[in-house]
Amino acid sequence: MKNSAFKALVILIGLTLALSLLTTSSAQRKPHSQTHQPQAAEGPCPLTEIKPVDANTALQALRCGNMRWQSKMQDRNWMLEREKTARSQDPFAVVLTCMDSRVPPELIFDRGLGEIFVIRVAGPVLNDAVVLNSSDLASLEYALVKLHVKLVVALGHTDCGAVKNAVLQTKGHYLPQLFKKIEPAIEYVSTNYNGGKPIDPKDQKNLDRVSLFNAKFVRTKISDNPLWRQQPGLQVKWGLYYLESGKVAFDPTDVEP
Repeated sequence: MKNSAFKALVILIGLTLALSLLTTSSAQRKPHSQTHQPQAAEGPCPLTEIKPVDANTALQALRCGNMRWQSKMQDRNWMLEREKTARSQDPFAVVLTCMDSRVPPELIFDRGLGEIFVIRVAGPVLNDAVVLNSSDLASLEYALVKLHVKLVVALGHTDCGAVKNAVLQTKGHYLPQLFKKIEPAIEYVSTNYNGGKPIDPKDQKNLDRVSLFNAKFVRTKISDNPLWRQQPGLQVKWGLYYLESGKVAFDPTDVEP
């Protein structure tokens, strides 16, 4: 009888321990099962659910995203974002920037899928309105006229290879056509910051100034296009992206020290 009672007690203790282990294991796994939920970034400008529509709200969203890029980015569920945007998109801004592999707009503005249009070409440069079959102008027209995006940002960046080679007048088959579009910015920096002398290809600050004013001139070209002027509420900004810090300066007047 005593042996039976002892065996029953041992079995009861074993079942209790097993149940305790199962409960602990389940509790440990539970947070991992919820990792599909995106976590708001800590620090400045947390991501909100406000859908930017007007130019000022869109610009603030880009500013906040860039601040997160410099500190702590938003945790994202890319699989869920793919599902949500598979059949539709709702971009709130156009970013025209250089093709440089270190300047991905979706990252430096910490935005998800379907949120910004991106046009990338070395420089960046923009073709003239008289150029036929201009893909960059057609892309802008689609974003502004068809989808009614209210903000465009022409974005240059520091240490731009296109700018440096434009200053060096590097030879090539197509390159001279590209570099010619950067010449107004080169001439402006030479006249206003270098005493009218040619820019030294090793003078990084003046090269970065060329990037800045090239973006500003691209902005002017967009703003002066009669087609864009017909779009109510449209704003066109220019900016400079600093590769080392990750900061975007909007509408800058000069390169920061």
